[in-house]
Amino acid sequence: MMRKLILTAALAACLVAAPADPVAWKLQNPPTASVKAGAVFHVKLLAAVQEGWHLYSLKPMTEGPIATRIWIAEGQPFSLSGAVRAPEPRVMQDPSFGMEVELYEGDAVFTLPVRVGPGAAPGVQQLVVSASYQSCNNRLCLPPKTVKVEVPVTIGK
Repeated sequence: MMRKLILTAALAACLVAAPADPVAWKLQNPPTASVKAGAVFHVKLLAAVQEGWHLYSLKPMTEGPIATRIWIAEGQPFSLSGAVRAPEPRVMQDPSFGMEVELYEGDAVFTLPVRVGPGAAPGVQQLVVSASYQSCNNRLCLPPKTVKVEVPVTIGK
């Protein structure tokens, strides 16, 4: 019973010490002018990672940490028109996972080629970009998380 209480207290202390989310996401450089249906434009998705924390690259890893994944969900007048471009990750041996990993610290900017659907209605539409990722520091990894980031885009006639 005492052991269970100590373990519970230790877990609670770790959770209290960990920030709610050490990664802040923001869409940058949306088009300032209207874009036509069928056109392609680029937006940048910024992941601002708090000091002492990191998130993993887009490269899937077998039996390792959760790779970052970025997508545009169906049901909106936008889609990816190609692969997401990512910055060069830092490569290191991770003792927690016992393997070489690719990760980002500080700011990581991902570039998304976005296509406006050919039948998109004119007017202001919300571009919704989703990112799933796992953030870790040198002591613990937080559970994987998915966020949605939005920015308005004007579709012309």
